[in-house]
Amino acid sequence: MPDILLIALVAGLLAIDDRAGWQSLLGEPVFSSLIVGLILGAVAPALQVGVVLQLAWLSIGAARGTRRPHTVVGGIVGAASAAMVLAKNEDARTAVVVAAGVLAGMLAAEIGALLSRAPGTLRERWLGNFTLPDTATDASRKLALTVMAAALFVGLVDFVLVLLMLPLGERLVELFNARFGTGGAAGARWWLMTVSALGVAAVLRAFGTRVLVRFLAAGAAAVLLIGWLR
Repeated sequence: MPDILLIALVAGLLAIDDRAGWQSLLGEPVFSSLIVGLILGAVAPALQVGVVLQLAWLSIGAARGTRRPHTVVGGIVGAASAAMVLAKNEDARTAVVVAAGVLAGMLAAEIGALLSRAPGTLRERWLGNFTLPDTATDASRKLALTVMAAALFVGLVDFVLVLLMLPLGERLVELFNARFGTGGAAGARWWLMTVSALGVAAVLRAFGTRVLVRFLAAGAAAVLLIGWLR
């Protein structure tokens, strides 16, 4: 199976988990990028893209009408774009490719949120017209089939979105590497650090209450302990 089809299939499965399944958080960029990196054989750069995207999107909440970006599509397109370019071009500068992958992921997340709005509306209308048959057996069967169809529809939409946008993301990363690959590594690192710092600042601000800061401190201590033991 070609890499792009496999990555798109992963996106569809993670979309089902993220919005119509168990919500295991595997669709979050920090986890989806790891899966993509393992598939494409470029774990480190893919995970770097995922971590930066995760930090950037943690600062965006759903309050006050804020529309979240499509994190499943964005995380996978960004990580896969960087990993695929590095796999094809051994001379590519990793910092530039990772920075371009983050940009590709951000763009894909915004475009994905926009393009998935119409299919999402159709899905909601279809579910809103759901009616139960008179008999319990028929009602149970129809309910099960409806739930399965609705979940598969979510996965199909994201499969198509990644299938369409991944080649564009890869091309964008290639263009950035060709243009800035020789002397843009320092600027790429500064940009990645800036985006990450803004995300960290937003997280710290969100946890900046007397109660929640305890959980933040406990999480940080656990990460440091695990890193030290390794």
